[in-house]
Amino acid sequence: MKYLLVLIVLIVAYNIWRKNRIDSGTAKPPHRNPTNAPPRIPQEMVPCARCGLMMPKTEALEQGGRHYCSADHQRQGPA
Repeated sequence: MKYLLVLIVLIVAYNIWRKNRIDSGTAKPPHRNPTNAPPRIPQEMVPCARCGLMMPKTEALEQGGRHYCSADHQRQGPA
């Protein structure tokens, strides 16, 4: 019985120490994704028809089945 009481006191003391350490900021916080967002899905990449720059298809300007990185390159046409 005496050993059980000592064990309980040690567990309580450890938990108090751990809580104080976390509250004071000396302990490392658990690693979490800051935005809690799901992992990003890879996007299809396409080259610019003028300069060859690779960019996500969603950001490319499309004209006539070709993709361009900017309006300037779209006006100039393919290389």
